[in-house]
Amino acid sequence: MTINSTTLLAHFGLTPESLPKLADGTAYVAVPLPHAVSGESLDASEQQRAMAYGNRTTAQQFIASRVLLRAVLSHYLCCAPETIAYTLQMHGKPILAAPHSGQLHFSLSRRDSWCAIALSRHQPVGVDIEQMRELPEMDDIAALYFSTQECKALNQLHGSTKQRRFFELWTTLEAMSKRLGSGLKEAALNVGINQDARVSLDCLNTKWLVAVAS
Repeated sequence: MTINSTTLLAHFGLTPESLPKLADGTAYVAVPLPHAVSGESLDASEQQRAMAYGNRTTAQQFIASRVLLRAVLSHYLCCAPETIAYTLQMHGKPILAAPHSGQLHFSLSRRDSWCAIALSRHQPVGVDIEQMRELPEMDDIAALYFSTQECKALNQLHGSTKQRRFFELWTTLEAMSKRLGSGLKEAALNVGINQDARVSLDCLNTKWLVAVAS
């Protein structure tokens, strides 16, 4: 049975009209994931990946995020969700395979019960979504991945202000890493020197932060 994108989008409280317009720029969609979504629109490899999760909740979140991705991509590609296929670039970055190769750039980020998808017709994109929260190892992570200047500025902050700034830096780094299809260390070097790349930040309901690199 063929399932159209409108039917799949409805599982996430979305309609074709509610999706952002995608002209020459970059857009993103971010939604909380429902508890249970059928994975019948997924391909065999996606279903196998879902089964490999030892945790039922995590498996359901993976399925929901992949169904959402197919729903969103099929809307913009004007195709049936099950016709979408992926291939991997170096470092494992997924891109569209035939018959839709090169028609759309995308990036997906899933964190617990939320999912974000960034899209562009003309340039690579990367996205990260994180819940701003207490993180005991914050300073250690910052020292490992952030620049000396960023760490110094971060250490001058306290409480929720420091917490937010840390996640702004972290989501920026993750989004850049996904845009480049590289590791975090390589992305950290490019954040400051790649003048062609832009990262935008958006806060959802005061707790969730989305970064989109384009």
